[in-house]
Amino acid sequence: MSCSESSKLEAGIFGDMCHYCQRYDLLNMMHDALVLIDSRDGTILFMNENALEMYQYTLEEVTKLSIKEISHDSAALTRESLQNAKRRAKGYIFTSNHIKKDGSIFQVEISTRYMAFHGTYIFASVVRNLTPQLKMRREVELAGKVQRRLLPRDIAHELFEIRSIYQPHGYVSGDLYDFIFEKDKMVLHGIIIDVMGHGIAATAQTGVLKYLFMQAKEKKIPLHARLGWINREVMTFFEGGGFAAAFLFEFDFSSRTLTYSAGGINHFIVINEQGPEIIKAPGLFLGINEKEIFDQKTLQFTSGESFLFLTDGLFELLPKSLNNQLDFDGMQTLCKTLAVDGKHRDDASSVGIHIL
Repeated sequence: MSCSESSKLEAGIFGDMCHYCQRYDLLNMMHDALVLIDSRDGTILFMNENALEMYQYTLEEVTKLSIKEISHDSAALTRESLQNAKRRAKGYIFTSNHIKKDGSIFQVEISTRYMAFHGTYIFASVVRNLTPQLKMRREVELAGKVQRRLLPRDIAHELFEIRSIYQPHGYVSGDLYDFIFEKDKMVLHGIIIDVMGHGIAATAQTGVLKYLFMQAKEKKIPLHARLGWINREVMTFFEGGGFAAAFLFEFDFSSRTLTYSAGGINHFIVINEQGPEIIKAPGLFLGINEKEIFDQKTLQFTSGESFLFLTDGLFELLPKSLNNQLDFDGMQTLCKTLAVDGKHRDDASSVGIHIL
């Protein structure tokens, strides 16, 4: 702080402070921007260094400003916000649009409190620039839209019908699924994925697993060996910690057999004339043990049967005892209701397949 800037402060609100109080280092130690405003006329009495940098003013310039020079809100709205702070002993938090010296407008969050400061009643405001947060939010929202568009469309085929559910907990999801029908071979390949977490990192990891699923589908090896190959290939993407659950399945409509291999998603549901039945499928998570060996099982299916492959976020919402009157439509309705009712704490996804 220059001598001229210091002298102006000493002539104002800081004039009668002791030598210790005039050590402005304490206010400049704050990581947030601090603005002190005279409650009588809105004059700006002080900005700490972070505030000066944010608004692009010098300390000498600040002493000539009032709240109306840095606020882009209407005078009535500014007055209302300050009055709210005056009425609340613990202060008031609100958002506002502010103006930098160069005229650029940015959104801020203000936490302000009305208090006496060396005999003068002021509004002490901690101001946080929301621009980085808003930019990150827009990028996350865009990532969520891209992720949703990468999901395969439901299929209505003469041999089967697929209906899927996809309900992220936030903007982006750690869940993903994919399925591909090879018409010439009459084989439906599919995977459902549940990566730990539901942020940007989890989204990227689901994309890697989707790509590896596509690659594994072309390999002339058993299904459980494909899951093992995916596990080995994905290990480097979990070196910083974390893991993924996956369930690989394959419907062969020539032999009418379902082959499956589980890696952390250890259940699926079969629906027939007797109602829904939960089938357990053992298998360790992906990304933990590079040498993990996965099991593979096969069962026969017939026309009229249905299969529901779902992530833990949805499975854990199901009632402990499923109504044996539920058919494929009933289970789909139940799962959709559970996924969107706002009570789920995780991403919720499923792929339902009805055999025609």
